[in-house]
Amino acid sequence: MHIHHRREFPYYPAEARPSVIDLESRSRSQVRVLTEAGRALAVARSAREIQETVISAARQLGGAGRAVLILNDDEGRPVVRSSLGLDPALVAELRGRPLPSFDEGVARALHGSAHVVAAPLILRDRISGVLAAERFLQASDEDAWLLAALADQAAVALASADGQAPPEPEGVGERAGEAAAGELDARLEVDVQRERYRLLARAVKDPIWDWDLRTDQVERNETFHEVFRYAPEQTSPTGAWWFTRLLPEDRDRVARGFEELLRGSGDSWSDQYRIYRGDGSVAHVFDRGAVLRDARGEPIRMVGLTVDLSERFRIESALQDREDRLRLATWAADVGTWRIDLTTLSDTRDASLNRILGLEERETTQSMDDWLSRVHPEDRDAVAAAHQRTLREQHVYDMIHRIVRPDGAIRWVHDRGRLIVDRGGSPLFLTGAVVDITELKQLERERADLLRREQQALAQSEKDRLRAEDANRMKDEFLATVSHELRTPLTAILGWARLIKERELGPDRVKQGMAAIERNAHAQAQIVDDILTVSRIITGKLRLNTAAVDLAAVVEAAVDTLTPTARAKDIEICVELDDAPDEMSGDPDRLQQVMWNLLSNAVKFTPKRGRVTVRVGRSDAQVVIAVTDNGKGIARSFLPYVFDRFRQGDSSPTRAHGGLGLGLAIVRHLVELHGGTVDAESQGEGSGATFTVTLPLNAAPSSAREEPPPAPWRVALEEGERAPLCGLHVLLVDDEPDAREMIAFLLEGAGAQVTTAGSMGEAMGVLERLRPDVLVSDIGMPGESGYTLIRQVRAAGRAEIRGIPAVALTAYARIEDQRRALSAGFQKHVAKPIDPAGLVKVVVELAGRP
Repeated sequence: MHIHHRREFPYYPAEARPSVIDLESRSRSQVRVLTEAGRALAVARSAREIQETVISAARQLGGAGRAVLILNDDEGRPVVRSSLGLDPALVAELRGRPLPSFDEGVARALHGSAHVVAAPLILRDRISGVLAAERFLQASDEDAWLLAALADQAAVALASADGQAPPEPEGVGERAGEAAAGELDARLEVDVQRERYRLLARAVKDPIWDWDLRTDQVERNETFHEVFRYAPEQTSPTGAWWFTRLLPEDRDRVARGFEELLRGSGDSWSDQYRIYRGDGSVAHVFDRGAVLRDARGEPIRMVGLTVDLSERFRIESALQDREDRLRLATWAADVGTWRIDLTTLSDTRDASLNRILGLEERETTQSMDDWLSRVHPEDRDAVAAAHQRTLREQHVYDMIHRIVRPDGAIRWVHDRGRLIVDRGGSPLFLTGAVVDITELKQLERERADLLRREQQALAQSEKDRLRAEDANRMKDEFLATVSHELRTPLTAILGWARLIKERELGPDRVKQGMAAIERNAHAQAQIVDDILTVSRIITGKLRLNTAAVDLAAVVEAAVDTLTPTARAKDIEICVELDDAPDEMSGDPDRLQQVMWNLLSNAVKFTPKRGRVTVRVGRSDAQVVIAVTDNGKGIARSFLPYVFDRFRQGDSSPTRAHGGLGLGLAIVRHLVELHGGTVDAESQGEGSGATFTVTLPLNAAPSSAREEPPPAPWRVALEEGERAPLCGLHVLLVDDEPDAREMIAFLLEGAGAQVTTAGSMGEAMGVLERLRPDVLVSDIGMPGESGYTLIRQVRAAGRAEIRGIPAVALTAYARIEDQRRALSAGFQKHVAKPIDPAGLVKVVVELAGRP
């Protein structure tokens, strides 16, 4: 027949199945059940009493509530004799009715069971019935032999109750009379007792021993040799031999326990110890026995059972190790577990979860409200709603939320669990685990921040790239514009110079050509000045020389300068100064530069017969200057960039107006240095434009003052006037022959005696031979510069050489260049291109002439 029946049981969740620890505890209780059942069967006399004892013990061994005992009737047909836990209607249907087989009877009686364990009742090697019990879990070998032992005891007890005996030997006839009946009863009792001992020894899977204390002879069952791995020839049937197999560490303790039992009046003994097996390995055993004493109370016999606990010790050790590792893993991973009893609403938390909550690290049980009180207030409603939804819909509970520790620290946790229900689907409890994901959340935030910064950096990089490309394009356009603007006047200069040199021109043509050369040379000088001004703006070296300024005079001077240009285009310039202040604080030269740039820009972009208006007014403590024209206007798309350096509304080769695109940028910076603002307004192309400058009446003085570059003196020598340099000896040093000859010619024309040198060495030679009154030297020369020359002059041994007045004549025209020249030892700094009268005046001053 089939001993084990396996079926899936959908109403028994895996989470609710007993653990291995539970199984070990149940195994011990099952042994007690079997022992108690044996004692009850020993005193039972009726078949009904035996059946009830057996079926009750079988249900306890199965652990699931249903059991059935099926026995053969007089005709050898299976019939249900006793049952527990079955439906009454099924019991009425089965009881007393023959069944096709034991298997079918068990299947019908225990239909729907997850698992079934069954054992036959065997008497004289013949099956007389079947004992079966329902189980939630699959039966182990230990479960099977426990039920088999119960079935064997049941078979012996039922045989005794029915008066069955082994067949009589051949040759023995029936005996009559009371003597024969008594002898038969005695023999039957002996046979039954022997059969009972034989079946019990075979059914029990543990070693059984019977020790005659008077002779020290021990009888052991066959299981002893199987469990302790001894061959029969290796053993001795004495108690003394068994004591030699105990480990020395345990031997004295066990011997003392025996001696105390035998000397006392007790009737039972038990102990745990270790023994050597036949193969040399060590077994952990639990030994227990009962003592039989004679009429004087002396022990004469002892019967017992030895249980090998080695596997149990191994399992317990493995379980303890597993539990320790699991506890360590949950501690290391910040994983805590919880269980909510839905009947009492009590919440059991393990030590790891309490540690996550910032509490004492131990297992505790408290109300569910305690858990909710530790959830962050902003997440509490969502957590409570998720709990209710899990109970209502019976699905997995999964939440990420925050908890608040007693010290106020906030931690992020991932809380996940599920609902456990009984066979009827009713909720029993919620169980789950909590993982501390605070560091993960922090990493997610850092990753998001890093991603955002990377995106910002990429966006900024793209903007920088576009700006760099735009700046590079503007640089290229600027260089092309500079080249164009320098070459245009240079064409006129070179053209007229060649015409005058190579052709015989009339006086008027020569005069016209010289005027063109001068005009274009001034245009080139203005371009260079604008570039230098922008350079000083970019490097932050441009400073103001503030003083009291007559703004009306500044405006009128700028208008006067541009009037000829405006008249040439028939442009009317109107000036409205009625509300102009008498005086304001500022740098007069830079303010005039602002006005000149604005007016020049307006005249340039105003067509013929146009109109330019300059209005000066006051607003509180400010001066407002507005320059308005009715010219070309400014495209709305270009208006935000009109004050940017190198920006031009039209930079194409076909543009109608020249320039470098620096004038308005210079205006904005100079106005801002004065603490003011400048704005541009235009309705679009063809609608004219208005530039408005707002300045404070009292500008803050600049932190550093600069000496303005020497203004070009435009003073010509009057005819017949005495030469201002008459009687002066000038040493002129310049590596460029053309410039050297031109300047020498200029100075000689002013009455000076001029000695020239093309290098520092030549100059020092002249100084050694001659005694010039003034030294005029270029700065930028190959080999050794003018700075080296002046240092050597100032370090000369002769006093007349060391004290010679010196002028730095150079194309390095920046303020810092002027300062460097003066600190090197020059008294004056004159920037190229020079104004002849100005240079003469400087030489006169250095010579000490009035």
